[in-house]
Amino acid sequence: MNVFKKYLETLIEIVKSDARFTAVCCAGSAITGELDQFSDLDIFLITENNIVFSHDEMKRFAYQVGDLLVGFTGEHVGESRLLICLYNSPLLHVDLKFIEIQEFTKRVENPIVVYDRKDQIPEIYKNSKPIWPNINFQWIEDRFWVWIHYAATKLGRGELFEAIDFLSFLRNQVLGPMFHLKYEKNPRGVRKLEFILSNADLEKLKTTIPIYDYNSIFHSIFASINLYCELRNLLATNLNKQEVAEKESVQYLNHLKQNPNF
Repeated sequence: MNVFKKYLETLIEIVKSDARFTAVCCAGSAITGELDQFSDLDIFLITENNIVFSHDEMKRFAYQVGDLLVGFTGEHVGESRLLICLYNSPLLHVDLKFIEIQEFTKRVENPIVVYDRKDQIPEIYKNSKPIWPNINFQWIEDRFWVWIHYAATKLGRGELFEAIDFLSFLRNQVLGPMFHLKYEKNPRGVRKLEFILSNADLEKLKTTIPIYDYNSIFHSIFASINLYCELRNLLATNLNKQEVAEKESVQYLNHLKQNPNF
């Protein structure tokens, strides 16, 4: 799209004049050719080794590229090298990740190369493979029934907002990634599941979304349990099931339904 093209052209010209940078790559939707008017731009700014940008330097760079409204670093997602930017005229979300070239061997995908000063990126791609973090099913199984009990206790106390929010956590951390694997996609939370799932699976996932109502939340917790068990049985092999924890947490939930506020 023209907006993205114009931004990249400006950015590349700035990078060319700054010897600290060696390459620029685009990740995210740019890799799959799915950029549309609602997309963000995910950009890797690859520097020479031993060059680390301070947060102020990152923002100064971002200001050069366009009408930056606000930019902040990504500590909330565990990445201080990431500058999350909102530009104006037009309004555009851009993620700028500043990374030394020696670190680019450890990546989850192969971004598209849009500038490569020394033609180094193809060699990196040849000699190292991207590794997407996979799901540890045992890690989930060892926690899932504790999580279900937690959701049930919040419901029982009447903390409906907390129970609703926790069901969202389960969709993002458990059910969504498992659905992605079922459809042979990289596990990305609940991203783009609307476009991936069959109608039947989409309807199942929708049953895990409650309204602000005790009975609705109760049924959504049970829907989350049923969906987890279905996906677990389909995807997970050699799993040590926490059968006692499962039985007790489900029994607790059923007792809660029969005796509200017990």
